[in-house]
Amino acid sequence: MSLHYIAVSAVCLALSVAGLQWWVLSFLSRNGLGLGEAGRAVDVLLGSNVTIALLVNLAVNAYILLVLCLKMLFFKQLYSSESRKLMEQLINYVIYKGTFLPLVVPPNLSQTVLWSTWLVVLCSFKMFQSLAKDRLERLNASPTSTPIKYFHVFSALLLVLAADLFWLRLCMVIYTSFRSSLFLLLFFEPFSIAFETLLAIMVHGFHLIEVWHRHSVDDGTDSFGSHDFYKSAAGSLAEWKGQLIRNFGFILDILTLLMGVGHYVMIWWLHGMAFHLVDAILFLNLRAIFSALVKRVKGFIKLKKALNSLDGSLPDATTEELSAFDDECAICRGPMARAKKLSCNHLFHLACLRSWLDQGLTEVYSCPTCRRPLFASSSQGQTNSVVQQIPIDGQIAEQVNLRDDYRRISTGASPASAFPNQQNFSDTLWRFRFIAIAILLLFLISYF
Repeated sequence: MSLHYIAVSAVCLALSVAGLQWWVLSFLSRNGLGLGEAGRAVDVLLGSNVTIALLVNLAVNAYILLVLCLKMLFFKQLYSSESRKLMEQLINYVIYKGTFLPLVVPPNLSQTVLWSTWLVVLCSFKMFQSLAKDRLERLNASPTSTPIKYFHVFSALLLVLAADLFWLRLCMVIYTSFRSSLFLLLFFEPFSIAFETLLAIMVHGFHLIEVWHRHSVDDGTDSFGSHDFYKSAAGSLAEWKGQLIRNFGFILDILTLLMGVGHYVMIWWLHGMAFHLVDAILFLNLRAIFSALVKRVKGFIKLKKALNSLDGSLPDATTEELSAFDDECAICRGPMARAKKLSCNHLFHLACLRSWLDQGLTEVYSCPTCRRPLFASSSQGQTNSVVQQIPIDGQIAEQVNLRDDYRRISTGASPASAFPNQQNFSDTLWRFRFIAIAILLLFLISYF
């Protein structure tokens, strides 16, 4: 079916090129112009509405063919859930990012073409970024995924980052050409997409290494030279990876939120404060982003405190206990020269426990094996009391929802969309439509 759509799109593009070529030649011949008079011919052609319509038709067909080819190259056939989620995100991104552009963009042809192209390009980046992340998460959860399949989708993130950096370069050229404060608005969203893509590349890059090593071990072609050596270093590697993702991910999340703040502040500054309903919507968006920014910082501080106090909160395992568990960590399956003992008597590497807590997969800190609470409720130890002062459920909820707060602002998603299992999809979709229609009505009332 995908190949059929590509073939139809290619035929439509060929017809668009042929129609534009026929129109240009016939139009120039009627006006007594030749191809040698390029400057005058271009001016005359662009003065015709038919030429503009044919150029737009050609650009649309070329864009559709490019998107279909890239989709076929990286993702083959989309799942129904991916298609629904992608359509929701695109619609809401256009509404929440494109609605405010008429407030600041002059109503002329060149500006309309420029900012329409800007919005279409950013939507394309967001579309492929979202598809790549969803597909990589699906592959990471699949036991049959191979390094080739994983890297095939992972390369889509690399393409998005490279294309986004190239687009930033073009935005810089446009800004230096016009030197207008309006064109500063070109930079915020591309930088936001670059930060999000860079974080996804880092996280899924480590997953790609793990998939590749697991696959090489299963095939008996372990490129590390010794599987035992890799297992002995697993604790330090996991700790280093967790620290990098935690700290660098926090910086990228903060930068992404700041780009969102800059986008809305720039629109507000260009538009001016007129105390209309549109200004109220801008204020609410800024307030939500600032709230997400504060929550992200507080959650990161709380997580750091919990991880730093983890070593003193749990006792070290004795040699006899390590021998009883065959010197093997249940998380990384590596040998344990040193380990921490939980209240349920299970033993793990300290680095593995930190990586377990860093994932935030559960609402409470629990044992990875039996799911009993990780920290026993006791007031005897000072370190235990420090850990207990940290609201565990709030911390995990914040870590899970922090990025969703900004995603709701940037894509217009409702809070329920972050947890699709808690509500019916049709209810969520109708809520999106209601919010979009309400914002459009408020904009029209306040603008006219």
